[in-house]
Amino acid sequence: MHIIGVDFSGAERETGKTYLAQGWLEGNNLTLASSRSVSRDQLTGILRRARGPVVAAMDFPFSVPAEFARFWQPVAQQMPDLWAAMEWENFSTTRDEFVELRWEQKRHCDPPESKSPLKRYNPDMRPMTFRGMQMLNRLWRGITASPVMVPPLPQPNRPDEKEPITLLEVMPGAVLRSLGLPFRGYKVTTAAALEMRGYILNELPQRINPLTVNLPGVREQCLGNDDALDAVIAAITAALWVNAPDRFPQPPAPERPEYQVSLLEGWLFKPYHINEPAAEHA
Repeated sequence: MHIIGVDFSGAERETGKTYLAQGWLEGNNLTLASSRSVSRDQLTGILRRARGPVVAAMDFPFSVPAEFARFWQPVAQQMPDLWAAMEWENFSTTRDEFVELRWEQKRHCDPPESKSPLKRYNPDMRPMTFRGMQMLNRLWRGITASPVMVPPLPQPNRPDEKEPITLLEVMPGAVLRSLGLPFRGYKVTTAAALEMRGYILNELPQRINPLTVNLPGVREQCLGNDDALDAVIAAITAALWVNAPDRFPQPPAPERPEYQVSLLEGWLFKPYHINEPAAEHA
């Protein structure tokens, strides 16, 4: 199975900002071949051409808080309705109006360490959310080699028999925290941060049972660049989700009242905390 991990950037000057990690999952073994910089257009092309089965985990908000969604697009029922409405001036202006009234809400799936997709004074969140959702719209409604699945949406966007490409929203920092690893301080250019990235790379394989991962092909890239490391963490999360879905909280079932909210807000996939009692996983 083809595994992809993406550290996504919404930066206007995007050169060197978005990182793509790719590898193959055979049984319980994940081999990662590379983690490299790509443009958003290149990333979109890779995902469009990917032939399933593929699981791609990407680090950006797939949607926005439900209350804002209803304020901005009152008739929207699911994420694709919002993806289709992504126009910068309208999205940006409406977000500013909403934040004045209701402040910066988070989604039900957002962990404590995450930022709101509506974050006002973080220059990265608004363009990252906007451009990420724009890309999802191109994949959902465009021509792709494989059907596109985006949990918790119930089905692919076209009903054929080809193996799908499954897109998961992840947050590398939240994954690291769940695995009991440092999740702050590794994304700067200091000797301490370099040492921390080395520690993360050494410890990751010990904490992803039953998955095993081969990291030599990406180790130097990850030591030298925190975005490359985040892409690798996203790829490992994708593979772990394939092999050990019981290690992840699942989106609400259709009979739950929260289900309709998850269809609009999406779902962030991160494993249960490594020290969390098994009884709490139900």
